[in-house]
Amino acid sequence: MNNTELKGRLMLKVVGILYIIFAALSILTGLLAVVGGAALGVAGGESLALGLGALAMILGFVAILSSVFSLVVGILGVKWCNRPDKAGTLFVLGIILIVLAALSLLSSFGGDSSSSVVSGLIGLVLPVLYTLGAWQNKQSLQ
Repeated sequence: MNNTELKGRLMLKVVGILYIIFAALSILTGLLAVVGGAALGVAGGESLALGLGALAMILGFVAILSSVFSLVVGILGVKWCNRPDKAGTLFVLGIILIVLAALSLLSSFGGDSSSSVVSGLIGLVLPVLYTLGAWQNKQSLQ
């Protein structure tokens, strides 16, 4: 089978590149949160500043771990976009991304801001496109 016949190839490649870019930016943001939290904790000296610094560091670490997963998913999407034999793995990763994005969306309903809900809905677009591209490649095998 010619790789140009894979219907999801281009979608996986483009979404994978977007995941790589966004993950890199998120890793940098997480690192800034960790460094900023450490600086706040050290410079503050009071229990409130120490607590806020620790919270910023924890959130920074969570953001970094989440972003590393997104980075790996993006790299695999770009690397395996021409391989229909890897479409099943990419499809499963896409489903995981959809579940994580849906959980993020559900958590945004508790707040007062409608912008967080809109952001959560937009956050569902990339995982759905990634999964759709993987599914189209998977269908090419049959």
